[in-house]
Amino acid sequence: MERLGRITTSLPDLPISGDMTYGAMRRAIIGLPVTVSSAILPDGLWGCYDNENNVILIDRRLTYTAKRCTLVHELLHWRHGDTSCDRVAQSREEHRTRRETALTLVNPTELALLERMYEYESQIADELNVTTQVLEDYRRTITPA
Repeated sequence: MERLGRITTSLPDLPISGDMTYGAMRRAIIGLPVTVSSAILPDGLWGCYDNENNVILIDRRLTYTAKRCTLVHELLHWRHGDTSCDRVAQSREEHRTRRETALTLVNPTELALLERMYEYESQIADELNVTTQVLEDYRRTITPA
């Protein structure tokens, strides 16, 4: 992949899928030119991507489900070469990344089955191994405006 400023001439395929655990994802991305580390991040920050150093940090205090969702989210920022400091561009990048994270992690067939089995969003999210935020993002993505 060649990056020319903010222009990415080709996006690398991520060797991850929605059925993988956090540990399996970490093992699958070992060969990518991005480093993933855990750290204690400031309160409220689950993860971050540093484009200048090609480093993703994930808060080590998170549950494995939250780490899994955060890893996919930050990998997508990396994949797109997100670097913007402009608030409008950041908002677009964040919206795109949240949508792509949800589409990567939520299996629509499994979701349909779980919706028949469980009453609460938290139960469905737990079974899908995603956060309720990712589940909400998925629902917003598939629901026409």
